[in-house]
Amino acid sequence: MEYELLKVEAISKSYGSFTALNNISFSMGQGEILGLFGKNGSGKSSLLNIIAMALKPDNGNIIFDGLNAGQNPMTARGKIGYVPQEIALFEELTVEENLLCWSKLRGKSAKAKVMEISDRLNLEEMLSKRVCTLSGGMKRRVNFAVALLGDPKLLILDEPFVGLDIDNTEIIEDIMKKLSDSGVSQIVSGHSPEQLIPLVHRVMVLSDGQIVYLDKRDSYLQEAGNRSIKHFMGDIIRGKL
Repeated sequence: MEYELLKVEAISKSYGSFTALNNISFSMGQGEILGLFGKNGSGKSSLLNIIAMALKPDNGNIIFDGLNAGQNPMTARGKIGYVPQEIALFEELTVEENLLCWSKLRGKSAKAKVMEISDRLNLEEMLSKRVCTLSGGMKRRVNFAVALLGDPKLLILDEPFVGLDIDNTEIIEDIMKKLSDSGVSQIVSGHSPEQLIPLVHRVMVLSDGQIVYLDKRDSYLQEAGNRSIKHFMGDIIRGKL
């Protein structure tokens, strides 16, 4: 593994009597894309929110870029981009106004960054359009653009392809690959292993708040053998291996 950007150490989280995460540990290298899978209630959202510094764990540590993220939350948050499943945009503002609002830069620097990100995601023609007039797929691309404004070292993508047509899907897939090549690590969750596994370097599966599978993509495909990617994922989740 290259430089270890993220280290998750024995993370646990409970909500009352329900244990969402139980002693989760793993590491990620720079530029690595990790695919996160599991059925609803497996702990995926809790784990993503904890890594994104939006939720505090009950126990354990997040070591990010050499620092304890819990002790340095502002520094960690400044290096993490989060694309939530829900669209987090101001509907009555234009695309450009949204990007400027979410940018931490000001003046000409903010404008320049917005234009740079818009060019990367092919958003130039919609900058003057109100978000409320955009399709769901277009809104998701703008949501993605917001996460890139701060030049993150780690990008967290929660169900990024929900509702996307083929054109928007290909644009997001292409930018994910380019970000990885430039050294940006990514955690991407989803329910479609056929779509995500070709994009990732490693596969992690959660079940009942625990890691039940963690291995390289090529190992996953080899173990699947004659079974489909989806069928093999189902066997892992159901504990049939």
